[in-house]
Amino acid sequence: MFGGANRVKERRRERLERIRTQSRDSFSPYVDDWKDPIEVETDPFGFSLKENDEGRQPPSHEKWGLQMFGAVLLLGMAYVLFQTSLIPANWKHSAREVMTRDFNFAGVANWYEARFGPIPTLLPQVPGPSAVPATSTAKEVSIWRLPASWKVVKAYEADNPKVVLRTGAGEQVKIGEAGWVSYVGEQPGFGTTVIVRLTKGREVWLGNLDSVGVAKDEVLSPGQVIGTARVVNGNERHLYFAAKTDGQFVDPLEVIPFE
Repeated sequence: MFGGANRVKERRRERLERIRTQSRDSFSPYVDDWKDPIEVETDPFGFSLKENDEGRQPPSHEKWGLQMFGAVLLLGMAYVLFQTSLIPANWKHSAREVMTRDFNFAGVANWYEARFGPIPTLLPQVPGPSAVPATSTAKEVSIWRLPASWKVVKAYEADNPKVVLRTGAGEQVKIGEAGWVSYVGEQPGFGTTVIVRLTKGREVWLGNLDSVGVAKDEVLSPGQVIGTARVVNGNERHLYFAAKTDGQFVDPLEVIPFE
């Protein structure tokens, strides 16, 4: 009985000894994992947005090639446009007119100055003769003249800057130079009023209007109709007219005289 128990113990001892003497490689890969740092493998399906973007950018010579190809394609399309008979003649005429039209730099400059003020420049200001004052009747300022048929009903006063003009029964109020409509609405003492900004820091107020043919933020061309003056005394139309220079009211008839 005891001999059998000793043999079992001996076999168990031998088995433990074999386990201790086995090489480490014969163990399961999960043994002693806590001793071996796990190397992080790169994800084969992962991607970097930065690397992709950089990889997609074509080389500089390819960019030049694409640009040259686009230019040649545009020239070819223009050639086909003017040579083919499948395109209507009026389309060809419109395209030719657009491509040969002179750009109105002066008009854009006047619009910018009327809306935003003086055009910024990179060149320094050179001292020179003073600018023509807004109250001067010099030719540079007097490019807009009021109709000779209009009559002054009330002259300019320092404490009441509006001038009242009798425009006649059927005459329309027109702007005499390019400008930008900065306001359309009611003003105290002026009634329905349109305020137009001009160049050189000038501004005109046209009040007591019966009808208005322009809208706020509209760019006006010389000769464009502003509206008509309101009827007073049954048969006369009176226009309230005022002018500002650099934010100060001035006599409008010295800025814009009669013809």
